[in-house]
Amino acid sequence: MVHDIAGVGTVQAELLRDAGHDVDQIPLPTHGATWRWPAKAFAIPVRLAAFLPTAWRLRRGHYDVVHIHFLSQGIVGVLAGVPFFAQAHGSDLHANLQHRAYRGVTRSVLEKAKAVFYVTPNLPAYLDGFRSKLIYLPNPVDIGEAARNAPPPTEARQILIFTRLHPVKGVERIFPAVELLAASGAKVTALEYGPLAAEYIDRYKEWVKFVKPIPHGEVGDFLCRFDVVIGQMKQGILSLMEIEALAAGRPVITALDRSLYAADPPPVVAVSGPDEIVAAIQRLRREPGELERISRESRDWAARNHGRAHHLALLETAYFGGSGPAVSS
Repeated sequence: MVHDIAGVGTVQAELLRDAGHDVDQIPLPTHGATWRWPAKAFAIPVRLAAFLPTAWRLRRGHYDVVHIHFLSQGIVGVLAGVPFFAQAHGSDLHANLQHRAYRGVTRSVLEKAKAVFYVTPNLPAYLDGFRSKLIYLPNPVDIGEAARNAPPPTEARQILIFTRLHPVKGVERIFPAVELLAASGAKVTALEYGPLAAEYIDRYKEWVKFVKPIPHGEVGDFLCRFDVVIGQMKQGILSLMEIEALAAGRPVITALDRSLYAADPPPVVAVSGPDEIVAAIQRLRREPGELERISRESRDWAARNHGRAHHLALLETAYFGGSGPAVSS
């Protein structure tokens, strides 16, 4: 299991080990990953050179399965010259295919990968030339037993904006609602997370409490401090953050393209902008029974679609074709 994104690789490694597989987790160097362009360009050759020891380890490791997270990091599999699974998480696909510095690397990884996992149902739209390789692998969610069994909310007072402050998340459709929410007595919290954080803190600090990002192991307990969670407003899908909120039994308000979830629609409150956000929270205040119903259905939906056993079955089928692992000599 090479690299990790939002703890997904770690959870996958735990699932596989618990099922009796031997798993090595291999981190990759991230020199310059958080730099801005054009400075970031100077770090790319350094990062590629730093990938070489991992490529050599993969080549000599005689692994039955190599699973690499984030498409640009999949270049280490190309360098190693071994069969590998690549996992696309979102921006590594829809943003990087539009970026001249990453487009070639991304396409090379897609071409060389044995198969490509994708985590949200909107991503195949960006993969027309690779449809035969695609495997839908919804992110596993592990928020801890306490959060899974926490009581449902009884009022819609503590509101969490649980998304990265980035244009791709449509945050400009969320924050115009915060003044009205605060005026109605709601306590609004948001994460100090993403490239727009400084700007949004300066603009909305009067009505919103901004907190530092939460370590992955504490996310479940953190979510249970809130009554309602507001998620992304632009992509039409549930990212890992919205799914974690559902698993914790928190009613989620988000923009959703229901056609992407026709087989099993998630029990979210679908909205498209600030006026609808305010109206949805006011309705939930008037109908506390609706909070309990949505909380219960949210947990059930997350368990069906993102539970550990379900995810393990999908991984093993993809890796081994349902016939069990191959045995290295």
